[in-house]
Amino acid sequence: MPMIRNRVFEIVEAGAKETLLSRGFDIFMMGLILTNVVVVVTETVESHAARYEAFFYAFEVFSVAVFTVEYGLRIWSCVEDPRRRYIHPVTGRLKYAVSPLAVIDLLAFLPFYFSVFIDVDLRFLRVFRLLRILKLTRYSGAIETLGNVFRKESKPLFAAITIMMSILVLLSGVMFFLEKDAQPEAFGSIPHAMWWGMATLTTVGYGDVVPITTLGKMVGAFVTLLGLGMFALPAAILASGFAQEVKRRDFTVTWNLVARVPLFSRLTAIEISEIAELLRLQTAMPGETVIRKGDKEDSLFFILVGQVEVGLDSGPVVLERGEYFGELGILYKKPRMVTVTAKSSCQFLVLDAEDFNLLLAQHPDLHEEVMRVAAQRIEGEGIAGENV
Repeated sequence: MPMIRNRVFEIVEAGAKETLLSRGFDIFMMGLILTNVVVVVTETVESHAARYEAFFYAFEVFSVAVFTVEYGLRIWSCVEDPRRRYIHPVTGRLKYAVSPLAVIDLLAFLPFYFSVFIDVDLRFLRVFRLLRILKLTRYSGAIETLGNVFRKESKPLFAAITIMMSILVLLSGVMFFLEKDAQPEAFGSIPHAMWWGMATLTTVGYGDVVPITTLGKMVGAFVTLLGLGMFALPAAILASGFAQEVKRRDFTVTWNLVARVPLFSRLTAIEISEIAELLRLQTAMPGETVIRKGDKEDSLFFILVGQVEVGLDSGPVVLERGEYFGELGILYKKPRMVTVTAKSSCQFLVLDAEDFNLLLAQHPDLHEEVMRVAAQRIEGEGIAGENV
């Protein structure tokens, strides 16, 4: 049973383990969610709702059944989370059930069951059905990144919003005293004036409420200019946080990729971090030339995924994941004397020649290992005398 439960967790939890079955499940669920949103929107057209009523109801029943089973499987298998956040069979599942994503999953189907036993306004039910689009957050890395940005930038965002609300209340109060006699309906109270203040500070300017007194117009002009700067603050905070989060994620991915390279396996986490900043990711399609004979020896390639074929006079040599090529030309300062072609879809970590030489100078153990492999390739592995 634990093995089955773990397998279920890997399938239903996006990103738990990338397999053909889990990927297929994710695609199916995303398609079902988007189709639900289209159906809910289409149902608001009365002619379509009457014509396809039976189909819409059948599709709703099917969707609710799928969402119910999915929710049950997530609750059942959450104890297999490798982060061990929900490991207890009872309290762990309860903790998972109140997590934001689990609550969204529950709201995706629970209103339907209420409508079966309770007389509910269908318009109210449609609102909850539209919430199903929030389930896409589980499958979108971009939305997840944005959520992380909101969490990490919550304090500066709260500070900016507090300042904006304070200015809104203050300026609305000023406008109330300036315009209440001239326009008692539009500025009869501070809450009434706040509608004008919000529209002006956000630079939307609907034009339904405008000051007509001289002082009111002067304050209005000041508020318009102030709004250009104040309401740009949250946007700037989010943009900066988003850029930092993307950079952090890219660095984490690169760090993990570097740690998988056997040559760097004995380095410390700090040393791997330093190397990760020097590397760049490169891909190649099957049959694509990675390096060409006669090219300048400008970089070293570490194979992360796939195979490459080294074209030697004595016959082709295949290099696989974990191996590297391009070091001989850099070590001996000679142009490439062979062509290397991608045999399958490949991913490489690429290190520039200057950074490679600096790395070897800083890490004598790496220099020794690289020279040992270079000697083997020259003398005894069929690469005799060739630069790879």
